[in-house]
Amino acid sequence: MSESTKSPFVTKVLLRQSIGSIRLIIALFVVSSAIIKLLYDHFLPGLIDFDKLRWTIIGLGIVFYMATFIRTKRSAIISYFGFFLYLLTLLYVISFVVINKFNPNAVTILILILGASTVIINNLFYYGIQSLVILVVSFFAYLNSNLGNENIIAFFNLGIAIGVFVVLIVVRLKFISSVKNSHANLEKLNVLSVVANKTGEIIFISPSVHRLLGYEPKELIKDGWWKLRNLHDGWISRDYILNYPNILPKKPCQWKRKSRLKMEGRCG
Repeated sequence: MSESTKSPFVTKVLLRQSIGSIRLIIALFVVSSAIIKLLYDHFLPGLIDFDKLRWTIIGLGIVFYMATFIRTKRSAIISYFGFFLYLLTLLYVISFVVINKFNPNAVTILILILGASTVIINNLFYYGIQSLVILVVSFFAYLNSNLGNENIIAFFNLGIAIGVFVVLIVVRLKFISSVKNSHANLEKLNVLSVVANKTGEIIFISPSVHRLLGYEPKELIKDGWWKLRNLHDGWISRDYILNYPNILPKKPCQWKRKSRLKMEGRCG
């Protein structure tokens, strides 16, 4: 099952991430990577590591964080830079695990990376390729290594974790697909859907608004809805959205559209 959805609801609401959330993820990645590196060097000096590569990845994480403040083509920068950084991190951690012959502490880092990827990757095919590469590399490394009992257990724990994460991502993608289908059915019923964020800005309006009210969805996004008197004089208001459920809505108004810019109605 592939998460290849073009539904405005799914792409703009369900999977919508603010730039603040992205910065938080990057900051956590950089800080946790640096702390883990320092702790491993101090408490586990026997582990073989690629020090220059590890600190290079941490440095790129800092650059990536700063790049999120650049507004020009920010979405493209975040997408490509994020993919490159994730791929480099994954290859580094796989090498780190193999060279240390599946040391349980090294395997733990790879399992954490795989867990994080279930959120980053929204396509089961690509996640499957990633998992297959890890399993193939690990299997050949396992055959050519003389592992102790702890390392063997860590190897099988890695395989179990991959299986568990595959199940989790399948469940998540099925949920997203069900929401997409529900939204498609809602559109067939010719029902108007409006979603606002916590600041009262409209972040999603169903395409049915064109058939029902005569406006294009892009005209009503953010403050567009509130700038049109014909719309904000209805039963819903910005105050109602911001203070829900502490404010009761007014009695619904019955609107009749005469034209795109003119609507008549009565309340009560």
